[in-house]
Amino acid sequence: MAQLIKLYDYISRYELNAYRYSSQFIRLKKQQWDKVSRAWESDTFYSVMKVSESPALQHEDETEKRSIFKKIKNRFSKEELESPVIKPLINDAILADEDLQFQFTTIPKTIDDLKHLFLDYIFRFQVRWASSTLREISSVEKSVYRDRVLKYFVQRIPDQYLLLYRPVFQLKNAPVELDLIMIGTTEVYCITLVEQLDETVFTGSKEKFWVARKGNHEKKMLSPLLSLNRTGTVVEKLISAQQVDIPVKKLMISRNGYIDYPFAPYDITILDKRTYDEWFQRLRKSSAPLKHTQLKAAQVLLSHCLTNSYYRKEWDEESSND
Repeated sequence: MAQLIKLYDYISRYELNAYRYSSQFIRLKKQQWDKVSRAWESDTFYSVMKVSESPALQHEDETEKRSIFKKIKNRFSKEELESPVIKPLINDAILADEDLQFQFTTIPKTIDDLKHLFLDYIFRFQVRWASSTLREISSVEKSVYRDRVLKYFVQRIPDQYLLLYRPVFQLKNAPVELDLIMIGTTEVYCITLVEQLDETVFTGSKEKFWVARKGNHEKKMLSPLLSLNRTGTVVEKLISAQQVDIPVKKLMISRNGYIDYPFAPYDITILDKRTYDEWFQRLRKSSAPLKHTQLKAAQVLLSHCLTNSYYRKEWDEESSND
């Protein structure tokens, strides 16, 4: 699964330390998969099933959670907590207990069922990580969990790819929303999707508008080159300014249609229904580990992203009790 390191203008713990959380995600995911697959194979799956909790148990869990936050908070002075600089405050063990507690509501009948349940859970987990830290959280729209494009890229791409999904960058005091940015081990992909109904043909030009044609029906659409070039330009400038040695590629993709643009700019790669699957399968087969340059590029981009968040309820309650 690709690592969702930034989602819109939501806060993300990867902003705190892209190096740490990228490797931590891979480790936690592997640990949880080993746990549930062993349970399924040994017919002890009930031990990891989600059980309904009584009000008393729920109260005990809430008390324990507040106790953990209290202990963590007491490690730091009041001055440190009031600082605008957000730091990672907890260790990996606590993070694993808090964030990756994999539970089922049904027992899968086959290993494929198990994999699908696991992928669905990890997707929800990824959204949580891409919208919160220990101390802060962003309000996530319910539509995010139903976003088919987001789910497609997160679930089908290997762990070593880092995804920024329509991030908002703060540039010259103005917010700028970009398209998909995927940071691989050797290159950064800026991706614009050009998709409507299946078998739609998109006719490109240098003008501001393109034509989308499906059968005998056609309509004008804003040129996808505008957003793709904007995304590519921002990413290239930020990365080159910090002297990060990793190439940036601009991809225009239509998974279910065709792009007819014979005079496309030389720096644009077009992938449509005729060529996309071959490229995507090569991507999925990639097994290279995370690279330092890749993580450096991620940290540079994240440092320029806009974030809207508020303190978690637990922290607000603890602050009011001081």
